[in-house]
Amino acid sequence: MKKEMKRLHQRRKVNCICRCTPKQGIIALHPDYAQRVFDEQLRRILLSGNPGFIADLAIRTGNILRQASRPQLALKLMQTALKHLINVDEEMQRDYASKHYWPRQEYQHWYHPWSARVSEVDARQLATEVDKTKEEISQHLGCPQRYHMRYHIHRIYERIFEDIYEV
Repeated sequence: MKKEMKRLHQRRKVNCICRCTPKQGIIALHPDYAQRVFDEQLRRILLSGNPGFIADLAIRTGNILRQASRPQLALKLMQTALKHLINVDEEMQRDYASKHYWPRQEYQHWYHPWSARVSEVDARQLATEVDKTKEEISQHLGCPQRYHMRYHIHRIYERIFEDIYEV
């Protein structure tokens, strides 16, 4: 008579950095690793001078941190990136206005309308993600509120235009 050996189930390996599922993706990150991701990506964002890259990287990193149960880090990263994006955009427009101001005839072929030069759409997308994160945090705390940062972006860009061109 042969003894049947029951196979002992091996203990499932648990990743100490993150926990993932096929459907939801990253569910949890180790706090130290989440902070390292935050620091590295924030550094990349602040060193960039491309508004589209700033918005895209901030949205992707913010969503990862938010899904990994780190909404405060995501909110801080996205708000800092939004401020940096607006500052970069303003500096680019001031530089453009000082070199290629349209009323001078010699620069007319370089003229682009304001809406084609600014990254207001990217800023709005980033502000929408900031609103979602704030709403998620307030709902988790038990006081659901609606945030409307995305609607203020247009006024910010209008103020920049008025400041540069003194309308």
